[in-house]
Amino acid sequence: MSNLVLSAKGLAKSFFQGSTEVAVLRGIDLDLAPGECVAVVGASGSGKSTMLHLLGGLDTPSAGTVHILGKDMAGIGDAERSRLRNQNLGFVYQFHHLLQEFTAQENVAMPLLIRNGSHAEAMETAAAMLNEVGLSHRLTHRPSELSGGERQRAAIARALVTK
Repeated sequence: MSNLVLSAKGLAKSFFQGSTEVAVLRGIDLDLAPGECVAVVGASGSGKSTMLHLLGGLDTPSAGTVHILGKDMAGIGDAERSRLRNQNLGFVYQFHHLLQEFTAQENVAMPLLIRNGSHAEAMETAAAMLNEVGLSHRLTHRPSELSGGERQRAAIARALVTK
């Protein structure tokens, strides 16, 4: 059994525009150990979001494999993929993807609430994580009431809240 959280081998993704195949990713290999933090950077249109969608099991690769905690993402169902994502991965996208109808604290607590944990515990943990990113004074603010930087920090807190 591998001690890797995430492993990709020979990862590739192509799209078709009419009859023309457009290869977005070719032969990506990546191994991430527990606690490892990685930033994906590159020019606009270079395939960063496509790669993250493949690594998180949100999309299917044209070739190659993705394993989370040793489980082949292609060999499991949607519910298991969702569970693995929720319990083991944290993504911070360029756009924060905060839900407008919820407060910063509720947005950060969301991954914990999805696990069907205690609402009070999830809110307490979210408040502590928002404090860690300097947003303890903005717990009850909705995303539209936060600056761009505050929204991004809330998204980082959400990615980290599940540890």
